[in-house]
Amino acid sequence: MASKKIFTLLFIQLFLLGIGGSVVGPLIPILSDNFKVSLDIIGSALSLNAFGLLIASLFSGILSEKFGKKNILAAGSILFTISFLSLYLSGNFIYFTISYLLFGVSWGTIALNSNSLISDIFELNRSRTIIRLNIGFLLGAAFAPLIVSGILFLDINWRYIFLSLASVNAIVFILILFFRHESLSAKKSKEELLSFFSVYRKFLSSIIIIFCAIISFLHFGLGFSFGAWFTTYFESINVPINISSLILSLNLFIFCGGMLVQSFLVSKFNEEKLMRFFSILAFIFMLSSLLMDNLILKIIFIMLFNFSFSGIAAMSLSTAIKQNPRYSGPITGVINSFGFIGTIIFQYMAGYLSENYSAVGIFYTSLAALFLMIIFTSILNLYSRAREKIS
Repeated sequence: MASKKIFTLLFIQLFLLGIGGSVVGPLIPILSDNFKVSLDIIGSALSLNAFGLLIASLFSGILSEKFGKKNILAAGSILFTISFLSLYLSGNFIYFTISYLLFGVSWGTIALNSNSLISDIFELNRSRTIIRLNIGFLLGAAFAPLIVSGILFLDINWRYIFLSLASVNAIVFILILFFRHESLSAKKSKEELLSFFSVYRKFLSSIIIIFCAIISFLHFGLGFSFGAWFTTYFESINVPINISSLILSLNLFIFCGGMLVQSFLVSKFNEEKLMRFFSILAFIFMLSSLLMDNLILKIIFIMLFNFSFSGIAAMSLSTAIKQNPRYSGPITGVINSFGFIGTIIFQYMAGYLSENYSAVGIFYTSLAALFLMIIFTSILNLYSRAREKIS
């Protein structure tokens, strides 16, 4: 019963993170006009947010082992509230960027410790539970464009989105503060903590973990950049933001549906095979969408892409943790760090291409990432099969 309560609490926390992490993307054209900055500058701000995610991924796993997951989750939640109050009060783009960077740190801290904690508690159903936990984030991401559309329709100041999220998250922080479970407060001895630093080198010498990290790099980079620049692309083909935000929201709900389906499939099929299969499907649907001139067909193929693409990162994380479940925190940190490095690079590339060439550039970078994902998931699948035969 306590495990289910923890899952529910973390699911709500990731839901709020999903809204916070995705609400800026649909607002990009508005932020550009409001702060009088170009799209490549906004792309740099999004990359800094991903840099905050990277910093948190590198260090929060270690800190949670020393100070307890509950304390680090609470710290991340406090920082979440502070950063969104700062976004609400931001009077210039520099202040906005610094606040969004701090949100990235809080986001990474909460996400890493949530996934690590769920991995520890639900060891027998790790893959399925990790995927379902992250559906919370995707549901929040799906609601974010709806919120933007509602704000624009009602002619409400966009800043109130950040104030509202800060207020709701304060309630979640209180729930975290008063919740009791041994897994939340577990700490390691000084000797064990030192060993966590030394095993990072061991993780980075594992072929499977390296391939999982590369898959995460590509999946995070493509997923976050495509969602963030979705409305910008559709605005370039004369679809207004309030409409494209609704389309983005629908696509993210489809993404959630894909993750739910894949959470059932992982209990029946090999994860490595599923990652390869869905990478190939995602590439086919993305390419089909790019080649379509008809808007309805283009949107349908993007939906099919999202359905196929959805659970690959969660499966790669689960595959990596299986190599040494005892060190779920540091392994999650390694995998997420690669993912957020991908986000930094892809967000900047998307902003640069949109500003200097064409918003269609996000499709070309997405196809390149998917092609590489097919290669690395195929190699991972072959390597895993060969290792099974040897053993």
